[in-house]
Order: sequence, then structure tokens, then C-alpha cells
Amino acid sequence: MPQQPDRPARLRIAITGVTGFVGSHAVRRLADRGHEIKVLVRDRSRLSKKFPGSATVVEGALDDRQALKKLANKSDVLVHIAGAIKAVDAAGFTKVNADGTRAIVEAAGQAGVKRFVHVSSLAAREPALSAYCASKAAAETVVADSAAGMDWVCIRPPAVYGPGDRATLPLVQQLSRRHALLTGLHGQRISLLHVDDLARGLVSASEGLVEPGKIYEADDGRDNGYTWQELAKLAGHTLGFTPRVHLLPGKVVGMAGLVGEMLARATGKAQVLTAGKARELYHPDWVIRGLRLDETGQWKPRIGFDEGFAGTLRWYRAHGWLRDS
Repeated sequence: MPQQPDRPARLRIAITGVTGFVGSHAVRRLADRGHEIKVLVRDRSRLSKKFPGSATVVEGALDDRQALKKLANKSDVLVHIAGAIKAVDAAGFTKVNADGTRAIVEAAGQAGVKRFVHVSSLAAREPALSAYCASKAAAETVVADSAAGMDWVCIRPPAVYGPGDRATLPLVQQLSRRHALLTGLHGQRISLLHVDDLARGLVSASEGLVEPGKIYEADDGRDNGYTWQELAKLAGHTLGFTPRVHLLPGKVVGMAGLVGEMLARATGKAQVLTAGKARELYHPDWVIRGLRLDETGQWKPRIGFDEGFAGTLRWYRAHGWLRDS
């Protein structure tokens, strides 16, 4: 397999999910590589000020067949990043993550797209844990079954963090304090991945430098992941002190998750914390175990948690998301 070129051939790349955390980083990297970019957005006003001005914008959602057809038309590669991380119920996750993936795969196939890159999640490895996990596993099955006519790749990242991420802000906030109050288990191990490294991995997959027809897992290169205490120690290199970790009891978080589900059903508004999310938070092993993306030889992680935490904390403080304590 050839090495990644300094000046890649210009590709026509269609992307979903560019207003999200991962997508906003990936689209800028792909544009910087000189590719012709087309994106699907529900509302163009949500595009970042740093969004590539040369990109073509298609307004629509994953349930808009005409918009998907327009997005896929004359594209060489389709990178599917869009997905739901919260929903009112299981049907909501299925509609976006599984049915939405089926719709975009079908549009890509009908348009003659040659390469399909799907951003999944390590959660897909544990479909019995929650409706979210099940929907991500179902989406992978859709890609494997329906994208057979294309060079498809699925990439399963673990928890992704970095500048600009709202989802991992609470984690960084707690790890920046002398007493960190966290969810999880003693001895629980997790893999992590900095968003810049994931974006580079998506560039490699988009440019055809990853063997197709496989599901890859990617992390920051830390064998066997981290415990919460190890993360606190690494955070301490930046802080000048090591936070003391306090873990919330799983039963308490599980009860709060049940309340979240009842609230979602009563209001019709999705909640982040549900019973399923609580089960995810207290699953003992979120370390990547499958085929590693760095085994392809085309991509290697560059940012460990020590460096990644420091840069993310600086960004949060500079943008007023966290106070400088």
C-alpha cells in the first residue's frame, strides 16, 4: 500500500456531520489537503466561522432523499460522521444512526461513489448495553451489507476529546480540580483519542490509504488504556497537583438515568443521562481490542493525554468555558 503523498490527488469528498465536534475538525483537514468538499447541513447558520469557504453546502438531513442524492452526486468519497448521541427513545437512535446510515449508503451507491468512510463508535462493540450502542452496531451492519459495491471502511473511536468539545468538557473540568468527581468504576479502563488524531485518520481513510472492507478501532496509542487515577496523574503534570478522584456510586447514577428517561418521555426532549447511558458509563472495559487503525501503517496517533489535556484545558480557559483556577 503506498505511503500518504504530500500532494494527494484532488478528490471530490462529500461529508455529513460537519457542524459537530469531530466533523468540524475533519472537514478542515480534508479541505487543507486540497480536496473539493461538499457538505450536508440541516442549518447553514450552524457552520463554524472557520468552515472552509470553498465548500459546497447542501441543506438537508439524513431523512431528505433529495438532499442526499445531491450530496452524493459526482462525489468520489463519502465520509459519514453525522449521528445521534442522545434521543428520546430507542426509535430515535435507530432513525438517525441506523436508518440514516442506510439512506446515505443507498444514495452513495446510486451515485457511483467509490469509497465510503463511516465513523462509528467503540460503543458498537457492546450493543446490549443501550439503545445507542445497539444503533451504532446496526449502522455498521448496514455499511457492511449495503456498501459492498464501494470500498468501505468503518472506524470505531473511543471517547474523543479536544478543543471545542462540549461533551467532554465536564471531564476536563473535574480533572482540573483538586477533587475530581467522576462517574465510573475503580479499575475501569478506557481508551481515549484526541480529535486531531481522529481527523488525520479520516483523511487517510478518505484518500484510500486504509485497506477497505474492515472495521478499525483507534486510540492514542496507550496500551490497555487508562484508569481514572492514571488520567488524574497525567492531568497533574499540567496543573502542578494531582487531583484526587472520587467516583459516584453506579446505583445513584443509574437512578438518575431512569429519571432522565421518564423526563424524556414526558417532555419529548432527549436527555443525555438515561439508564442506558449509565450502563455505558459503568461498563468496566472501554479499551480498544479489535483491528487497530495504526496497524495499517498509514496513520499513527500523535497526541497522548498528557499533551492533549494541556491543550484542551488552555482552549477551554481561553474561550471562557472554564475559569483559570
